[in-house]
Amino acid sequence: MQLQEPDDVLPKDLVVLIEEEEGRQSRLEFAATLAALWQAHLIATFVVARLDLNRHAGFAVGSGLAHMLQNYWSQVACAKAETKEIFDTLLSGRGLVGEWRISENESPEELMLHARHASLAIVGPPSRGDRAMTTLGLSESVIVGSGRPTILLPTNWPAERIARRIVIGWNGGREATRAIADAMPFLMSAEAVHLVVVPEAKAQGLYGAEPGADMAHHLVRHGVAVDLNQYNGTDAGSVLLDRCRSSDADMLVIGAVGRSRIGEFIFGGATRTILGNADLPVLLSR
Repeated sequence: MQLQEPDDVLPKDLVVLIEEEEGRQSRLEFAATLAALWQAHLIATFVVARLDLNRHAGFAVGSGLAHMLQNYWSQVACAKAETKEIFDTLLSGRGLVGEWRISENESPEELMLHARHASLAIVGPPSRGDRAMTTLGLSESVIVGSGRPTILLPTNWPAERIARRIVIGWNGGREATRAIADAMPFLMSAEAVHLVVVPEAKAQGLYGAEPGADMAHHLVRHGVAVDLNQYNGTDAGSVLLDRCRSSDADMLVIGAVGRSRIGEFIFGGATRTILGNADLPVLLSR
């Protein structure tokens, strides 16, 4: 697949955030594949797992505490070294320019800055009930609120599967508009793009009998091979995920609708549904 677009459209730098968890190699390989296609600067930020999120740490006392701390730091050092070796191998093997960072004891706001100072951030899948809480899990909503597009990547997603078929969730809103603009490097190179008008009365009222037609024309003018889909229903998140499955999509593009509070971000219903159930990369913008 060739992502050859005007130079001013392509991202210049990518940041991938990783921890010592399953899927770190595939996430690095996915990021390196994108960086190679775009000739972008690749930043890898290793996020040290917080000890206070270890469910067993609070039970250590006496000599057990010292043993637990020694084991913890040994695991961190080993994970750092292994991950950096993977990263360095990817850089040299693909002729990339990159940067290695360590994030340790950073607040969610400080962690967000790694995303804010890059064109695109790549993180793991969102936290769910069956996934242990991690530093990135606590911070993913802050990263999404960084003002930069963020890709939430499923564990072990194939590195070579880079957005050939894309579904866009469109409701005429500001967030969705921003997401389309941020996803343009992917959209302009995709084989098929499905612009899906989600079932909201607001979109119908504001944009007439054919909501999405004007955005489809906009995409066509950029050379995007777009297919406009309008659906009936009340559950926008489920409609979008169903369309992704039926089209064997490689990426879903949505605006992250929600509201901020002090130290957290509360997602709206459709966004929550997608983050809780998506099994493909999701590009989010807000």
